[in-house]
Amino acid sequence: MKRKILKDVIVDRKSKYTVVYNYVENKEQLDEFIKILKQDRYFKKATHNSFAYRIKQENGSLLEGKNDDGEIGAGMCILREIQRADFVNIVVVVTRFFGGILLQSDRFKHVINAVKIILDEK
Repeated sequence: MKRKILKDVIVDRKSKYTVVYNYVENKEQLDEFIKILKQDRYFKKATHNSFAYRIKQENGSLLEGKNDDGEIGAGMCILREIQRADFVNIVVVVTRFFGGILLQSDRFKHVINAVKIILDEK
C-alpha cells in the first residue's frame, strides 16, 4: 500500500482525528511527503500533525524518528505502535483538529487507536 488516509477516524468531544499512512524508502521521500502534506489545505487547518517513521536504510540499520507538532508525546505513541507492528519504510501521521474541549490523557488513547486502525488495514 502506497498511501492511505482515513479522515475523522475518531471523534471525541468535538476533536477529530485523521490518520495517514505512507510508504517511504528514504529520508528524502519522508521529508517530501511531510512537506506536501503540510501544504495541503485540509492538513494546514489542523491543530496538530504528529508523525513517526521507520525506514530501513541501505546498510540494514533502521532510521526511526518522530515529531509531536505541539501534541507533546504523540510522536512517541505513534512510533511505539509502528515498532510493535514491526513495520518498516513507513510514516504515519495522526492529525488532530481541536474541538475546543481538552481531552487530557484521552488524546494519547486516540492517537494510539488511530495508528492501530490504519496499520490493521495495511
